[in-house]
Amino acid sequence: MSDLPAWAVRLRNERLRRDWSLTDMAKQLVEAADARRRPHLPTRESLIRMIRSWEAGKHRPSEPYPQLFARAFGIAETDLCTDKPDITADDANGSRKSTVEAKASIRDEGDDMERRRLMRDAAAVAVGGAVAPVLATLTDAWQAYGPRIPGASVSQEMIDDWEEAAEAHFGRGYYEPPATVLAALAVDYADIAPHLNRSQPEVVERDLAHAAARYSALIAGAWYDLGSRREAWRWWRRTRTLADVSQDTMQASLLRSWEASRRRYDGDDVLPLLQEACRLAGEQPSLTLFSALRVEAQVLAMNGRLSEAITTLNRAESVLERLPAQTPGTPRPDWYSRSLIYTLAGDGRQASEAQDAAKKAYDSGHIMSTVFELHRAAAQARTNPEQGVQHALRTLDELPAARRDGQTVSDARLTLTVLPEKARTLPAVRELRALTSGNRSA
Repeated sequence: MSDLPAWAVRLRNERLRRDWSLTDMAKQLVEAADARRRPHLPTRESLIRMIRSWEAGKHRPSEPYPQLFARAFGIAETDLCTDKPDITADDANGSRKSTVEAKASIRDEGDDMERRRLMRDAAAVAVGGAVAPVLATLTDAWQAYGPRIPGASVSQEMIDDWEEAAEAHFGRGYYEPPATVLAALAVDYADIAPHLNRSQPEVVERDLAHAAARYSALIAGAWYDLGSRREAWRWWRRTRTLADVSQDTMQASLLRSWEASRRRYDGDDVLPLLQEACRLAGEQPSLTLFSALRVEAQVLAMNGRLSEAITTLNRAESVLERLPAQTPGTPRPDWYSRSLIYTLAGDGRQASEAQDAAKKAYDSGHIMSTVFELHRAAAQARTNPEQGVQHALRTLDELPAARRDGQTVSDARLTLTVLPEKARTLPAVRELRALTSGNRSA
């Protein structure tokens, strides 16, 4: 009789019954996701790591994965991730043990759900609010539940949970204000940080750094969105250090590309950072190499090097075309880069095609829906300055002030960038300039 929880055994058995490898399972989960969720799923490597952890019974799949597993297997969700054991010959003598395991697993899931709820509450009132002491108590209790890795100050369950939570934090950034996201990130990073300064076995040190690097990057991005460039820079520097300690060159490349994608708005020379990201990604087609190239194309366009930008964008899309059709997290094609570059290049037809396609891909609450409307406003401003500027102003007015993050404000400035010289004295232009000038702090 296996010591694994019944739901973990069922996940593994359902996969093996179909003769799927872990890579096949990751692809199936992506295919089972809705089109709008698919681009925000973890990378293939992260999904494989998570599936391996779930099948080992270290912790249960959290939303949306039970639903995705059920769709992939073609069975009801209630029949999959429950504690009802599979009926086998060995179960007759092990029913009591299975029941005890099931209760323990249910208790663990309840603690985890409560911890997540309190994290959301903490984000709503900000760190240090009334819920903070309760959160700290519950988190300590949750962490004490799992056995520590020999020679380490953490359990594997804790590390896996931080990795999964990082994915959730990334996704919420598209829908929630940066201050809310930063508060939630601070809660989890405060749990991770003490372990980074303790002596750990080498493999644990790498895994801890891997999770911490993702949090550090998200924290840097949130500080940037709040207008604090100094804090963002400190956290991006820490991100690079942690990513290197993790020895995961693909993640080190991705996080450098992400850093460059944010800093490009302020005119920083981030091309050396992108060259490093390309070097780490290697020459073989990968989502990592694509990410570095697409950001390089954006930077070149914003620096006025439009011919080079289009050449680099074509190279990035060539890498994208050579990736497997269901590579997790892959945009097909990269509508954002196309919209940005062709808007700046004055190619209204291609810019409009990208914006129209993106409109179908993002719901109205997603921040990228606002970003593409701002690109549309910039494209309009070339031929009808008054109309384009008014479009940009309306788009910003419809967005709550708390959600006007660094990227959104910077994309709003595109309208000012492409305006004909004679239109720069319009009253609406002065209003837009005033509205987009307050997001730059040291």
